[in-house]
Amino acid sequence: MAYINAEDCARIRGALKVTFPNMKFAVRKSSGSHAVEVTIKEGNVDFTDIYKHSHLIGRDHVQVNQYHLDMYGQHEPLFAKIVDIIKTAPAKEWYDRSDAQTDYFDTAFYFHLNVGQWDQPYKLKEQA
Repeated sequence: MAYINAEDCARIRGALKVTFPNMKFAVRKSSGSHAVEVTIKEGNVDFTDIYKHSHLIGRDHVQVNQYHLDMYGQHEPLFAKIVDIIKTAPAKEWYDRSDAQTDYFDTAFYFHLNVGQWDQPYKLKEQA
């Protein structure tokens, strides 16, 4: 059964803070404790090229598809590193033995990765 606790979320937050000191993240568990939501709130990386896709025009936030990181061009290595931290930072080992064809879902926990939020867009810091 998918589950993540506050301690594991704190571990993820700490690892992200150490690995990406120039970025600000929000890390929180879902109300049912089955998922962790990681949001990139602020940083020195310009994500405006992602917003240029036809289905994202006019938006200032993005939900990153963890299964298709190749869609994000130059940002793929950054997102891949963040996903790796989400999977490895918690004390609980992450796994996914789900099989959608047989309607069987078994994972350590779910996670969502966002750039900004619908009510708080990503803030690009000035380059020094």
